[in-house]
Amino acid sequence: MDVVLHIGAHRTASATFQHHMSRSRADMAEGGVVYWGPKIVRGGLFRGAIGGVEGVMASQERRFAGRCAMRAEAVRQTGATHLVISDENMIGSLRAALEHTRLYPDAGRRIAAYAHGFERHRVTVAVCVRDYADWWTSAMAFRLSRGGPLPRTDLRECLVTQPRRWRHIVEELARVLPDARIVVWSHEASASAPHRLLQELTGFSTPALDTAPRNLRPTAEALRQVMTDCDIDPAQFNWPEGRFMPFTADETEALDAQYQEDLAWLSAGAGGFADYIDAPSAQTEAQTALGRGRSDDGDHRQLA
Repeated sequence: MDVVLHIGAHRTASATFQHHMSRSRADMAEGGVVYWGPKIVRGGLFRGAIGGVEGVMASQERRFAGRCAMRAEAVRQTGATHLVISDENMIGSLRAALEHTRLYPDAGRRIAAYAHGFERHRVTVAVCVRDYADWWTSAMAFRLSRGGPLPRTDLRECLVTQPRRWRHIVEELARVLPDARIVVWSHEASASAPHRLLQELTGFSTPALDTAPRNLRPTAEALRQVMTDCDIDPAQFNWPEGRFMPFTADETEALDAQYQEDLAWLSAGAGGFADYIDAPSAQTEAQTALGRGRSDDGDHRQLA
């Protein structure tokens, strides 16, 4: 059985995909595709998978692996060919990203731990990337609505200069999961077409439902009210055309340049580490005889 771990660029991308999956559950079941969303994985299934920074106790890890193996086997015995699991928190939290001013600082450790529970099956890790300015803005908006940090100059500068990129996350996942397929797509190109993503990941076609991208980001009005309630003047931050966009024009330009570098790397084949489904198939490359990566990758040649 194929197990797909779907990781959105965070809540917006994940919510759109999860909404489509929930509405298509009956059709998918007839085609051998079973879907587990956040309600299932957060209901205790993934308890004991990762623990804190130090990891988990061996007994917790065994219980987690056994629980996943038992549940997955029950799915397989129904005749299912694919199990799709979607939860944006698998790769990490927005709170941790802002606290560490790093893009998903422990993505590899977390995803490797979750994938361990399904090691008897073929695993695909599906990753959505997103423009950095929009990603960090959404992260700050969600955290602001819950008492998170204000987008002051020092925080913004840290986010603009932080060295961790989507490329590094893709390479990290390929390194810790050498036998898994890594699939990457961009939020900008594919967020409005979850049915196409499902077909790419499972080969199963579902109707294109009326599922426009579900933007769960707090509204500008709500964020202004949060600041006002905390005696903070919203006017000290940027609100272009009434939208919350804390980065300056220069900061946004720098973040966009970083993202375009990532997309160029992905479009050029991602070094053989992943399948970038937004690019023409001729631009993607399979694993070499040496494993992931191109044969001339230098220091990255044998990452996996």
